[in-house]
Amino acid sequence: MKCTYHVHKIRVISFFKKGKSILWGLLFYFNDICIKHELASGCTHGMSGINGGIIYEISLSYLLMSENRCLQDIFTRPLELVVFHREAIFMCELLGLCFNTEVSVHLAFSGLKAGAMENPDGWGVAWYDEYGTQIVKESRPAVRSRLATSFLEHIGARSRIFVSHIRRATAGAVGYVNTHPFYRRFDQKTWVFAHNGTIDPSLLSFPSREFSPIGETDSELVFCSLLSWLSHRGIQLAGRNGFILLHEKLREINRLGELNLIFSDGRHLFVYHDRSGHVGLHFLLRQAPYKVVKLRGQYLTINLAEFIDPEEQGYIVASEPLSNENWNRVKPGQLLIFSEGNSIFTSKSE
Repeated sequence: MKCTYHVHKIRVISFFKKGKSILWGLLFYFNDICIKHELASGCTHGMSGINGGIIYEISLSYLLMSENRCLQDIFTRPLELVVFHREAIFMCELLGLCFNTEVSVHLAFSGLKAGAMENPDGWGVAWYDEYGTQIVKESRPAVRSRLATSFLEHIGARSRIFVSHIRRATAGAVGYVNTHPFYRRFDQKTWVFAHNGTIDPSLLSFPSREFSPIGETDSELVFCSLLSWLSHRGIQLAGRNGFILLHEKLREINRLGELNLIFSDGRHLFVYHDRSGHVGLHFLLRQAPYKVVKLRGQYLTINLAEFIDPEEQGYIVASEPLSNENWNRVKPGQLLIFSEGNSIFTSKSE
């Protein structure tokens, strides 16, 4: 929802210059609400945060700081804030990519990381390359992680499939073994798995004891239970009959709680949205011709045509849209399966 408020008072609470960086803080008073916000390094184009359970994003597009203007002069004219707000739903965030060629996850993960302020309990990325399955994960906030920054700036991971997760712990302690994505070897493939939601683990079945959890999360128990079922039934997820059986099994597990999933066997990307519509799951077909887009949580636009090979085509799946492109909602109770950058199976929804 978009609302416009007129600020009736702004109070500067700190202001000093350090080199070319401008460090300052403001108190905004509008509609009987006071928001305190601190900015650093001349970040005057926008701000976002959480106040009283409301997530807000304030655009100050005309507010440009120059070295020969004092801070007080900027606010001698009326200031109008455009505030986008919604109820804060604290949740883990999921991300999956499936393309027809090896791609970078840089832009998508940057968008995912932009929402990580609400999810401080760990992050992880899994992908497949010529050397096998690669997983980078850490049980600390992505927004303060040197490893996450290094992953974006230096690792340069490229793959046809990525699975990523940013965690807000609801079951199991904060720690590496409880951080998604999880992985297991099964059917001569390495499977990676990420989950959003809460499931009652006491009712999960394990027809085969081949798989057992290492950590304490309900998510890893769901993963092990699912692989145990596949192994016991001898089901091959290589065609429509196997996909239908998988959908029925996921609906069965979903009766035990909330179930949003993104997982992969290295060939397919499986996406399942909770039958009750718990939080959200969205997907985007990204293909040429590429356009200029605005990324989530970042006050910049990018011309995708300058970064992406025109032959690249594929799907991006995320809990929340990561850009202002035409994202679609996954329907409640629906299973989507992608391979080689194509949608190969769409189940019925609830």
